[in-house]
Amino acid sequence: MFRQNVSRFGLATHLALAAALPAALAQFVSVNALAVSMLWVSLVAWIWIAFEPSVLSGETVSRARSRMFGRMVRDPFVWFLILSVLFAFIRWLNSDVALFYDAEKTIWSVKEPAMSMMPASSGDAGFLPFAVAVVLATVIAGVRHALGRNARIWFGVTTGAFSAIGGLAAVFCVAFGVETFKTSALMSFGQPWFYGTAFALILPVSIACGIEAEERGITKARLLFAFAVAGNAVATFVFLPALLALGHLLISLIVTAVSLALCKNRAGAAACARAASMLAFGIVAAVSAVMAPSYKGIVQEKLQGVNIENAFTPALADRNEALQRVSLAMWKDFQWKGVGVGAFKLQVPFYAAKEDWQVLPPRPEQSSNGYFTLIAERGIVGSLFWLVGIGFLLFAWVARLVESFQWHKTQEEGRAWVFCIPSAVWAGLAVLAAGLADTWFSSGFPLTALPVCVASAMTLAAASFPKMKRKRAKEMKD
Repeated sequence: MFRQNVSRFGLATHLALAAALPAALAQFVSVNALAVSMLWVSLVAWIWIAFEPSVLSGETVSRARSRMFGRMVRDPFVWFLILSVLFAFIRWLNSDVALFYDAEKTIWSVKEPAMSMMPASSGDAGFLPFAVAVVLATVIAGVRHALGRNARIWFGVTTGAFSAIGGLAAVFCVAFGVETFKTSALMSFGQPWFYGTAFALILPVSIACGIEAEERGITKARLLFAFAVAGNAVATFVFLPALLALGHLLISLIVTAVSLALCKNRAGAAACARAASMLAFGIVAAVSAVMAPSYKGIVQEKLQGVNIENAFTPALADRNEALQRVSLAMWKDFQWKGVGVGAFKLQVPFYAAKEDWQVLPPRPEQSSNGYFTLIAERGIVGSLFWLVGIGFLLFAWVARLVESFQWHKTQEEGRAWVFCIPSAVWAGLAVLAAGLADTWFSSGFPLTALPVCVASAMTLAAASFPKMKRKRAKEMKD
């Protein structure tokens, strides 16, 4: 039994670890250590993909491998991911962008990279984006082609559980008064990125998959589900501004209501009640965590941010406008390849006007808006990789939506089409919308590993649709 469980869920667990690692470790290790950890986990996950993919009923493992790699070779998205990894690798190697003093002209200027026509980065700033590209390729390829239905559900639950470990550890550090974590907890609008966004994006997927696990009788996921809800919910509240946290938690609440309604329709009231009880257990644990006396001052200070006038002050609006103006000026001079990842802070002194410094911070590192940071640092070429990647994810989701509708016509189902669709399908779309909206308020999406959360959710969503012309007896066996 143990070997069977390892074979069924080992790959899903390693893919979940790769997807959750950026959220779990971002506050505890350096950027380079995080990138190295992501690369090693991705390597292990590829070993699992090669040797233990999910198999169809009556299929041998060798046949499953052949089928999986055949599908990967024919998948244009996989080739696009390989191109993205190579692009990020070149940008990391071309890391000569730096500020230097020109003694002959007695001025400061920014040094061009060795390969001036290629995408570039500053210092070690290109290493994490390269690691993110590798993890994206690993998770997307693995979930799309190497996991069966139960394994995909396990992937969603364990991703939430792994990230919850890091979230709860960070919350405890706030309670013990660790200054860096306390600073992250009290961030307001205007910060370059928010640590809690990753947990907020993982929470809806873990909820949808946890409820579906109960629906399908995967009892070993119950405690992991409750733990994932507790850890990610409390980290969302503690490490996000109040208004942003409420918005993300509202999205999770909507996903919860949809998931419970689908569970009741498909598996009955008893399964719905069991799922709701584990969900309630996680919510009670999350609320209890922030009711401790050590959080009293932090909670009171955060709740002041619920007032829109306090959250978005006129000074903040002036600062954001100046940063966006500077970002556009940079892009106009470096339209195609951008100034380089991490080079925004080097270029600001050359583009900010004298009056801008009345509202700008002393050393702004990024724009206040992720889209402006993206276009300034990566230019048209780098931004197109993001646009095409999101386009692929949406196209896969819409294509499977249409296919599943056609599939339903061939089945003798007694329920409406909408009740045949797993809740992870809608959770993925909610995460994508939340991630794109959140990017307007911070630079976190292009600068941190948040794309891993969004891509994991959307890939899982597209892969969770019922498959056309495949009877239930022949569904993927985990």
